Amino acid sequence: MRLRHHGLGCKLFDIFHGCLLYADDILLLSHTVNGMQEMLYICDEFACEFDMKFNTTKSVAIRIGSRYSIQYSSFILSGTEIKYVSAVKYLGIYVVAAKCFKLSIDHLKVKFYRVFNCIYHKVKAPNSELVIVQLLKSYCLPFLLYASEAVSPSHSIVHSIDNCINRAILLKFSCY
Repeated sequence: MRLRHHGLGCKLFDIFHGCLLYADDILLLSHTVNGMQEMLYICDEFACEFDMKFNTTKSVAIRIGSRYSIQYSSFILSGTEIKYVSAVKYLGIYVVAAKCFKLSIDHLKVKFYRVFNCIYHKVKAPNSELVIVQLLKSYCLPFLLYASEAVSPSHSIVHSIDNCINRAILLKFSCY
């Protein structure tokens, strides 16, 4: 409420989106570096008033936009500098510093292949193709498609997901 009242953060169609919250995870969004620092000051004042403390060791900053690679002075929260990172994990999704909004699914592909390889090497029975395909759908795909409904994936991400599934099926049916 304080951030909205001060006019800080991002708005989309006149709706405030400068502070996204889920449980104890907070994501602050700002168009400018100065605006972000102001938002951090307001959050710090709020925390002091209510005897709360931010975990500054877990707090990071990421830039998205045409100047994403330019380094500015670090943000300050609770007297501690917040470091810039090239990717940040929020609710299991990795957002990457880039010219435009970009996601990374590399961690999802690793989990998918790990689970698929475990299943593939455990099910060695003849005529087990149907079993493996069902296990692929039930156990492996959820790892690969995690949060896919919440975002609009780029063409390259869709192609990468498709490639993972194809490689798994080709491996089982020896189509190389």
